[in-house]
Amino acid sequence: MARLSRSWRTFRALTWAQRRLLAQAWLLLPLVALSLRLLGFRRTRAALLPPAAAVPCGEDLNAAQVVTRIAHSAARRSPVHASCLARSLVVCRLLSRQGLVAELRIGVAKPDARLEAHAWVEHGGVVLSDGQDEDSRFAAFDGAVFSRRTSAL
Repeated sequence: MARLSRSWRTFRALTWAQRRLLAQAWLLLPLVALSLRLLGFRRTRAALLPPAAAVPCGEDLNAAQVVTRIAHSAARRSPVHASCLARSLVVCRLLSRQGLVAELRIGVAKPDARLEAHAWVEHGGVVLSDGQDEDSRFAAFDGAVFSRRTSAL
């Protein structure tokens, strides 16, 4: 009961714009997870992050971190488990809709003779996720930058 009360107080402390972002993320996460399974990465990415018209792009790290925290909060409360790739795609979508640059990073690591893969988002070279050490643990492939002024791969 205390957790529910704390969650409600946190929700009430959000601005209307932040509540809208939370709702968008909560609705997008299951759709993106399903799309990744049915359509694959390339088609899902193309649908979520289409090339956009050139508009000024903000470089506000604090705003990018707030959007990411809201998206991760929605993922924790999602009815469907969203993989790191689905969460990262949703974060990229929300950031690009805010006019903020989002760099989707996918990396691999091979600890203990097994291959692991992970996806995360960076903004201005700063990792935007809960872990904050993805860039040092995983060898990243070349990233794709998404914003309102740049196009996807």
